[in-house]
Amino acid sequence: MKHINPIDLNPAIRDYIIFIDGISKCFAATGVRLGWAYGPKPIMDKIKNILAHIGAWSPKPEQVALGKFLQKKDEVNKYFEDFKKEIETRLKIFYAEFTNLKKEGYNVDAISPQGAIYLTIKLDLKGMKTAEGKTLETVDDILQYILDEAKMAIVPFYAFGASVKSPWFRLSVGTCSVQDANDAALALRNALHKLK
Repeated sequence: MKHINPIDLNPAIRDYIIFIDGISKCFAATGVRLGWAYGPKPIMDKIKNILAHIGAWSPKPEQVALGKFLQKKDEVNKYFEDFKKEIETRLKIFYAEFTNLKKEGYNVDAISPQGAIYLTIKLDLKGMKTAEGKTLETVDDILQYILDEAKMAIVPFYAFGASVKSPWFRLSVGTCSVQDANDAALALRNALHKLK
């Protein structure tokens, strides 16, 4: 997918657009809370006033290093080019595995990747029994089973306001390698195969 700046589509909206981003999202730097905002001066002035009263900041060396890196446009563009290819490959690995598992009759599903570092997956495993005879009765039982058997951490959609009974989850590929994705997809298949 190619990103299109809304201001390029309609320059008249320039005074109404605010851009906010951070390295934890755009660079998949999980846990690093350093970001930026651009927008109309009156709004940016209000944001600065609010930030002036916040007592915690990202470490200054981190701020300086990111500021210098972002000025190296060729390196940033090269990073994003490689990063996007890697993310796309990882997402396709999981999406293909979920597609195959669904065709094989497992009660799973996935929504085709749409340009993020996450894959929306369905693991409707309630009522299934583990090899030890434990019945998966809740979403939390499913989470624990997948963590224990497949060594995968996924986030239930109830964390985002959905019902605690929803079988939908978010799977992140932001920090794994292509090999990790292949290994995890196989581990997931093996974990599902053990259920009765």
